[in-house]
Amino acid sequence: MNFKGILLFISLGSSFILSFFLYRQWSLTNWFDALFLIGLLLIMVYCVMVLIEGQFFTAFLKSTRNFFAKVNKKDQLIRESEKRSVEPLDYRKEFPNRSSFLQVGLFFCIGSLLISSALHYLN
Repeated sequence: MNFKGILLFISLGSSFILSFFLYRQWSLTNWFDALFLIGLLLIMVYCVMVLIEGQFFTAFLKSTRNFFAKVNKKDQLIRESEKRSVEPLDYRKEFPNRSSFLQVGLFFCIGSLLISSALHYLN
């Protein structure tokens, strides 16, 4: 079984559990609400992965490290005596299965939204 299938089954199981925790009783509409929330969570995980891969936070880390390196006089004197500069921060992370989070999340969100709308308008 591939990663997307495992993610799908784990998300379905957690949506059943979440519907009991949120609503104290199981009903089809409560389960679709929980399924929608799980889908939103998966989409947010995908977005965080995209931000990390795009090195969005690297500028903040570099500027913070540079600031503390210049403020700390002891480290600055040691660097000057050793004639070295502040080491550049190079952090690169790649997530191999990030598209699975988006696909499963969109499937859950759109599917539960359509079925919930159909149940609402048919009743």
